[in-house]
Amino acid sequence: MIGWLSGTVVARDPISGEVTLDVGGVGYQVACSLQTLAAVPEVGQPCTLWIQTHVREDVLALFGFANTIERRAFRLLLGVPQVGPKLAIGVLGGFPLPQLLEAIATGARTQLERIPGVGKRTAERILLDLQDKVEPLQQALRAEGHVASPPSTPTPAPHDGLRDDARAVLVNLGWKPKEVDAAIAKADDEGPYASLDALVRRALALLMARP
Repeated sequence: MIGWLSGTVVARDPISGEVTLDVGGVGYQVACSLQTLAAVPEVGQPCTLWIQTHVREDVLALFGFANTIERRAFRLLLGVPQVGPKLAIGVLGGFPLPQLLEAIATGARTQLERIPGVGKRTAERILLDLQDKVEPLQQALRAEGHVASPPSTPTPAPHDGLRDDARAVLVNLGWKPKEVDAAIAKADDEGPYASLDALVRRALALLMARP
């Protein structure tokens, strides 16, 4: 069982949601939530990820997390019937972790339903199974002082390639292309973005806030 990996970022692909780490000359391909991916440094930089190994028949997959609290949330989600690792990663990517845990703790079913792949029955099941289990994770986040990072100073507006990549990331997460196009256009109107991560996270926030 792999507990964590520490190495150098060889590849960082927001579209597929994967990071490849060079650890002692071995390349480990790790799937990450959108939130963790935003915390992964650029190619060539050192990086440490907490790992959950998922083994099924002939498949061995690694899932990486920026901190142990997100990994604990992932494990809780895997315990919910009909929630596999791919959907669990999608749920974690739907909101920043403090907001996701708050939505579960307060029974905010409609918020969970906005996450692609989470319908009414799945949202209800998540709440039924986890509503009384997330408080320790919330306490751990508060103890570690996890707060939203301030927005970075904008740089020149994103070019077409950046918008296209952001669209690919969000469609790959399960959002409908028309909804994604509208969110990216609105995000673009609000101001320039310094990176793909920044544009994706803002567009995702707009998608999650839609009526």
